[in-house]
Amino acid sequence: MLDTGCSMLDNFIRVFCFMPTAHINDIDIYYEIHGSGFPLVFAYGLGGNTDMWSGQIEALSEHYRFIVWDPRGHGRSDSPQGSDQYGMQISAEDLYGLLNHLGIEKAFVGGLSMGGGIATRFAVSYPERVAALLIIDSASASGLPIKPEIRKMREKTIALAKTRGMAAVADYIIEANPNLKSQGEASTEAYQRLRHMFLDLNAVGYANTVRALIDDNFSTDKLSMLSMPTLVLVGENDPALEAARLTHRNIPGSRLVVLPGAGHLSNKDCPEAFNAGILEFLEQAAI
Repeated sequence: MLDTGCSMLDNFIRVFCFMPTAHINDIDIYYEIHGSGFPLVFAYGLGGNTDMWSGQIEALSEHYRFIVWDPRGHGRSDSPQGSDQYGMQISAEDLYGLLNHLGIEKAFVGGLSMGGGIATRFAVSYPERVAALLIIDSASASGLPIKPEIRKMREKTIALAKTRGMAAVADYIIEANPNLKSQGEASTEAYQRLRHMFLDLNAVGYANTVRALIDDNFSTDKLSMLSMPTLVLVGENDPALEAARLTHRNIPGSRLVVLPGAGHLSNKDCPEAFNAGILEFLEQAAI
């Protein structure tokens, strides 16, 4: 059940209810809590929002206090104007504030794509707060530099967001980004879902987030500092596969799971196998 701080009769009423935010580092961060038990905290990737975990909420909240949140510039969280107010390390500090706001001393912490990069930076900075780390479909967790063709693509999305808005970004990025193209081609419904995901974004927040990703300078060497149980999960067709293998090699004792048939959005491509892999890992991590 979604903990929103107000009673709900159904999802329709939810729209008119209080939506939970925590005021952290001078902005409001949106979050949802589903279920009860030991906390499991996930963030989605660039362009996403908490709704992108819809296929995980029922399965994971049955066993854990499943907390999903929107990093700054995304979803229902605030989008500061300054480009210097973004970055995965800054979002890791927001996560630190969110856990403090919720009174959580220790949690299973993870994320997909950029969310995995945020979770990894949080684990490096605050290892005592992380019972286990889950890095999902994430190149940004590896510390590898962005490939020139990806940099060029992201520079174009910044220009489009600033000059033509998020509709233009959506029409371009779903075709140009190999992480999204296969999802968009899966069905008309999948394409529209992706397009609406981008249309819901704040153009300033998106552009500033992309700029921060381009300029990020996380070092792969820091991965060797991590000693908590760690799952590196990635789709076999994900362009981030080799980066995920590098991340796995550099985190002592980490487990690598490659989901057959899945792409960059493995939780969407293979939700049942994804949920089973997460739950199996967490059950063993809790022993």
